Amino acid sequence: MRNISKMLLQSAVMATALWTMAGQGPASAGSADHTDKVMSVQFEKRHVVKVESGDFHFKPGQRAPVHTHPAPAIGYVTKGTIVQEVEGQAPILLQAGDVFYEPAGPRIMMFDNASANKEAVFIDVNLQQKGEPFIVFPTPPTEAIDRRTLPETNYKNGVDVDGVDIYDHVIQPDAKQFLDVASPISGFVAEGSVTIWVDGKRKQTVKAGSNFYLYQDGEGAVLVNGSSKRPAKVIIFKFHKA
Repeated sequence: MRNISKMLLQSAVMATALWTMAGQGPASAGSADHTDKVMSVQFEKRHVVKVESGDFHFKPGQRAPVHTHPAPAIGYVTKGTIVQEVEGQAPILLQAGDVFYEPAGPRIMMFDNASANKEAVFIDVNLQQKGEPFIVFPTPPTEAIDRRTLPETNYKNGVDVDGVDIYDHVIQPDAKQFLDVASPISGFVAEGSVTIWVDGKRKQTVKAGSNFYLYQDGEGAVLVNGSSKRPAKVIIFKFHKA
């Protein structure tokens, strides 16, 4: 079992600080509606036919086995603290409210719960070509992994994608947010709930901890926070059509 030394954690904290200074760290919610781009990633063009999502719950101190992602993976930490190390890169410390990227190909050396006494929870979204699995373990895991399947979406004719922009939307009580859905979108409601309207028609209501997908030419979509008391926080993963 791998040990996380004090020096490694200090390095991770420093890397995270630099990452945040570069404009890729978590956005803080203010008193008004706001939209922040918190990360943008590029990768080789791929013909995506399925977007698969998982909700992972790691026990205190739980470590992920070394693994790879055949498809690029993006995600969001909803609770706790994660240490992430991509092969060939310095480890970083992810806090609740942070987004992350796991590239296709390199081994993910660490994606571990950094806390010895608190649970860590994160979602993971994979942009898969035909026949690609969600994740690959070179060695079968020796510890059970609590992965709770979230709704997936399939594109019948596929979509050519070469990157993702990630946005943090905070929608105040009784307010709404317009979304351009000319490119595919995967959304995750981190706080509160929103009702989604597409071209003037009510589509669905999504509560905290659940996800949704949008992709339609036309007028676009509107996220409505129907609460008169609580803001809603929505993480949007918008794919780059190649």
